Amino acid sequence: METQALKELEHRYRQVSSQIRSLTPNSQKVELLVVTKGHGADALRHLYALGQNSFGENYAQELLAKSQELQDLSISWIFIGHLQSNKIRKIVQVASAIQTVGTLRQAEQIARAANECGKTPFPIWLEVNADQEGAKHGCPMNEVLDLAHAIQKLPELGLQGLMAIPPSRYQDTECLEIPDLYTQLRHLADRIGDQQLSLGMSGDLRLAIQAGSNLVRIGTAILGPRQV
Repeated sequence: METQALKELEHRYRQVSSQIRSLTPNSQKVELLVVTKGHGADALRHLYALGQNSFGENYAQELLAKSQELQDLSISWIFIGHLQSNKIRKIVQVASAIQTVGTLRQAEQIARAANECGKTPFPIWLEVNADQEGAKHGCPMNEVLDLAHAIQKLPELGLQGLMAIPPSRYQDTECLEIPDLYTQLRHLADRIGDQQLSLGMSGDLRLAIQAGSNLVRIGTAILGPRQV
């Protein structure tokens, strides 16, 4: 990356980090996960130098390639994309956690892979299809507790909580009130595993933090448009 591009990247990163701090109450801790889909290793290396070590990837092949290229850095890779059965073992080998578990079968496959790789208990989040949107993956909200109960019987896994991608109508909104859906997700997360809630992206950062999110996933607001 050119010097000017790196300066702009640093400015956006510090701006978003500052925004998160200003929105976060003293009683709450919010972690920033930088979503790096479609961006090259140079940008990640620069963000790492600024103190960011958690990066979210959506595609297994991209995750594997970047983890190889940046293997000299102590990066925590978080998988946040749709899980394909034939890629689960490779993802577990590289990732520190998976946030998109929507079925018991997926959980069982991760458990087996984690056991084989010596990475137990492996941290997972349950992905919730919060508004039952047909184009999205994840477990319906009314089935989450049953799924969590079943997964807790797998000692190879460490159930962290819930991850959700809210409907697009909550992105870039001027809404001042916290949506009921966000409040419901927070209350549901309080009953799951370690009670963590991964909620909030570039467009709904404020709403998610005010609703009690513990982790926000930010891509475009930091890295800009995808390169590939």
